[in-house]
Amino acid sequence: MLVACRKRRIPIEDLKEGVERIERDLYHRFEDEIPAPDIGERVLKELGQIDTVAYVRFASVYREFETVADFERTLNQLQVEGVR
Repeated sequence: MLVACRKRRIPIEDLKEGVERIERDLYHRFEDEIPAPDIGERVLKELGQIDTVAYVRFASVYREFETVADFERTLNQLQVEGVR
């Protein structure tokens, strides 16, 4: 999350609170091991609420974007969902 938010004007407290929400959510949903894909998807959801540029940055690595079309699909999805 820190790398995705680099050079964005996002207060560190907002990121800390986001991490706490992610942890709480995942600990409530899973008893033992938390699958890595669930962590990644939850981080994406949180970043979508914090900063869309950070969301796209994280998504481009997490989802292994290879083309401009990959970015376009994600941006279109954000617009449809009304993510800020």
